[in-house]
Amino acid sequence: MLSPVAFINFVQNHDQIGNRALGDRLESTVSTAAIEAALAITLISPMVPMLFMGEEWGARTPFPFFCDFQGDLAEAVRKGRRSEFAGAYAKYGDEIPDPLDQSTAQSAVLDWNTLNSEPGRKRLTLVRELLAIRRREIVPRLAAASFWEAHAVSSGLLTTNWHMGDGTTLRLMANLSDHDITHAPGETPGTLIWGSALSDNMPAWSVRWHIG
Repeated sequence: MLSPVAFINFVQNHDQIGNRALGDRLESTVSTAAIEAALAITLISPMVPMLFMGEEWGARTPFPFFCDFQGDLAEAVRKGRRSEFAGAYAKYGDEIPDPLDQSTAQSAVLDWNTLNSEPGRKRLTLVRELLAIRRREIVPRLAAASFWEAHAVSSGLLTTNWHMGDGTTLRLMANLSDHDITHAPGETPGTLIWGSALSDNMPAWSVRWHIG
């Protein structure tokens, strides 16, 4: 079985965003709570985390597909995109950016001013806290770490465990739904390193990490 560090985890990347008809990020379509839960899982999990540019502060700048081809190749790309996203073109029409238009590339340039907005500062603080926990609690234990088990149920409850290199166990419990989940709390061994104390109720989009 491959080590967790042989894998890269991410919530979104340039391919996923750029190959959407409008180049819209998850920030434009998914709740803040859901994204923050995904980040709490991605940035603490043993796998190597990757953030797309601006994701660390919740940038909403679109990243539409763009290129600077010329001649027949340029027209082939235009036709190919229209064929691939025929349904989207029928729905959005001229709202879909022309991949060969210079304004399409310019629209993908990050607006760094949003970093200083209240939501931007809040998200960046969260990401820094998660990465600090990763550096302190996870990175020193990565050598010889291995996956143990995972369980997901229809209610949205996810539990996952890893054997860490120092003999401890890293445990994840997450409610990946928009409703509270009632469950038998039992006892989770180890120290809580992220999330609220264990109870018989897990709020929507809540994430708990234990290690020990």
